[in-house]
This record gives sequence, C-alpha cells and structure tokens, in this order.
Amino acid sequence: MAIVCGTDFSDHAASALSAAGALATRLRDRELWLVHVLDGALAHELDPVEWEKLRSKTADRLGAQAQQLRERFSLPHVHSMVLVGSASDLLAEFARIKEASLLVLASRGHGASPLYRLGGTSERVAVTSDVPTLVVRDASAFESWSRGERPLRVLLGVDWTASSDPPLRLLKVLRAAGPCDVVVTHVYYGSDGAARYGLPPVGSWIEPDKRNEELLARDLATRVGELGGEGTLVLQPMLGIGRLGDHLLEVADAQRSDLILIGSHRRRGLRRLASVSSVVLHFGHASVACVPRVGAEPLGEPRCMRSVLIATDLSVASNYAIAAGYGLLAERGGEVHLLHVAHGSSPERIASLISELRGLVPAWAARKQIITQTEVIDRADVARAIAEAAARVAADVVCIGSHGRSGLERAVLGSVAEQVVRESPQPVLVVRPPPP
Repeated sequence: MAIVCGTDFSDHAASALSAAGALATRLRDRELWLVHVLDGALAHELDPVEWEKLRSKTADRLGAQAQQLRERFSLPHVHSMVLVGSASDLLAEFARIKEASLLVLASRGHGASPLYRLGGTSERVAVTSDVPTLVVRDASAFESWSRGERPLRVLLGVDWTASSDPPLRLLKVLRAAGPCDVVVTHVYYGSDGAARYGLPPVGSWIEPDKRNEELLARDLATRVGELGGEGTLVLQPMLGIGRLGDHLLEVADAQRSDLILIGSHRRRGLRRLASVSSVVLHFGHASVACVPRVGAEPLGEPRCMRSVLIATDLSVASNYAIAAGYGLLAERGGEVHLLHVAHGSSPERIASLISELRGLVPAWAARKQIITQTEVIDRADVARAIAEAAARVAADVVCIGSHGRSGLERAVLGSVAEQVVRESPQPVLVVRPPPP
C-alpha cells in the first residue's frame, strides 16, 4: 500500500509533506510518493528546450524533497513523480492507480466568505476522489503523534447510512497505528427521536431531549463497535439546527480536534458546494480526511422529511395537495412552505391571496409543531417558479395537486404538475383528486 502526497513546493505543501511522512512512519511499510503536476498549457507556451529545462528542474527539486523525507523520517521507500496536465484530475488518478490508502494534500487556509470558492485543488480533489484524501492544515499534530508524544485528537461524524463505514475503517487503522482520542458525533434534529424511537413529540425542536440522546448514544456505540488500539472514546449526539457541516465544525472547535473524519459522496459540479464535506473543508480549522464510499450504494435508512413545499392554484382539486403535504410531517413536525403563483397581481391582490393561503393551513398544524411559511410569487412560468422556490427553501419534497386532465384537454393546456416533475431537482408528489 502507498501514500501519495501532492506538492506545489509552497509553504502549505511543506506542511502536507510533513504530515505524510509522519503517517508513513506510523503506518509502517508504506511507500510514499511525492507528486508535482506541471500545468499542461506550459508545454504549448514554452519552446521545447525551455520546457525540458523546466521539467528537469522540477524533477530535481522534487527528488531533493523526497531525499529530505527519507532522512528526516527514516523512510526507505520515498519516490517522486512529475506529471503534466490538470492537478485536480491527475493527483486523484495517480493515487487510484497506485492503489493508495491515502492521498495527502495541503490546505490554503479556511474560508471566511459565506460563498464558496469554485477553485481550490485540494477541496475539489477531496470531495470527488475515490481515494481517501487528507487535507492538512497543521502537520504538528501528526508529527507529535508519530513520535509518540501525544494522542491524535479525532472527530468522527457518523450517520446511519453506509457512507459512514469507510471513515470508520480509516479510524480503526489510525488507532491500530497509534493512540487516538476519539469523539464520535451524530447531528440529529429535535423530531428525530419521535420518528426513530417512537418517543412522544418533543416539547421544543430547539432544545435537546435527554431520553432521545441516551438512545442515540446507545446506537452510536453499536454503530462504532470495537475500535481497538489505544485512546479514549466519547459519544456525543448533537442537536442540530441548520447545516450539518456547521455543527461538525462547532464540535471540532470545542474538542480542539486535530483531524475530522467524514464520508464523501463524491459529488461533482455545483452539487458538491452544498455537501457536508465541502462545508467542513472550506470553513474548518482542523485537518480533514474525506473517505469515499466506492461501489454501489447500499440501501440506508430513508431520509427523514423536515421541509415540504406545497404548491396550489387555490382550486378545490389542487388543494388536496395541502392535506397530503401536511400529512407527510404530521408525525415528526417540520416546516411547510405554502406557495401560490399568480402572474400580474397587484400588491393588494397578493395580500389577499396570502390571507387566503393562511386560511388553508390545517388547524392542527401548530399542535404538531409544523411551522408554515406562505408566499405568493408573481411569475408567468408557474412550473419554473415552483421548482426554483423548492430549491431556494431546500424542500425535501414538492407536493402539488393535479386536475386529472387527459386526452386533448391535457395536450392543449399542458400539465403544470408534469412540468414541475421535469424541472424540480427535488422529489415531487403529485396528488390527484378523488374520483367523482
């Protein structure tokens, strides 16, 4: 097995090299590969002589770093490789070809902006790679651990799906190599206890429930199993409100974690920007290891719905979707976004429509801890307005009524429900009225 470490010869990369050397020392009998990727565009911009000079100089510089690591960590198997092309593509591919147990990269520092950077080689590789990828912020913790001076402080975020299995396996490897003080956390929502354990509904969805957390800690212990090795283990369920990644970072800061271990779904494009791993990578202060689930995804526990968007045109047929949408949350509470699209309405008319929407909210909704937000959108394209609103409010499901048209009437008038199904990235529940 091998460890691959990418470097661009920067100070940040030097920290990654140190961490990779420390890990290779502790894990024993591992080949360590240092890789630098030259931008392929330079091969076309430089004349052949200059290009060969650059390649030779880069290879010499990389070889010198490899020799330094051999001497510093007493590692016999340190190799170097210069590649040409795209760093984000080639680093992950080289690690895959080498069947690396770990790809080590440097971080450029945590983000301060609420907006994600579309760049950042380390973040892109970590989220999309099918090789476990460690993004290093501070190498000193790994060096101290490697020398046996102190345990490595590790935070493991888990859920009940198969995505948590790979980071758990990596944790066991680290514990076998050296002492690790581990905090295992699971972020839950206030209504989850009632849904998972059949507990009475919580009095408040923003306050921890003691019985719920006792049961969660019990199940976390079963989920983690026997870790082996040395070090402490703390099970810490955490009540969540908002992004899961933010809660993981809160725990990591409170525990002064050296390393956060999380699973990765290998999302690409814009979908990766909202993933838990992207949030942790971008805003965290600790080093982060993203461990992907490779192969077919086993069936996990069904996702617990907490947010439903209900679209209605205020007709009798369409309003059947309202009862269905609220019914989805009746057992666990949550939030309903009640939406009507009305093109060309005056402010007075919009106010009247909002009042009409509020009159359609079931009387029992508040008692079931269902929060309702009402909205009227002035838009000609009804289906697109519904789909965009669902994405904006991060609805778990869109609920919409169907008029049940068929034949020529349907062909001429079209079906808003069908268009929403095509447009919406969220699941769509189409509710038909009962037969006359």
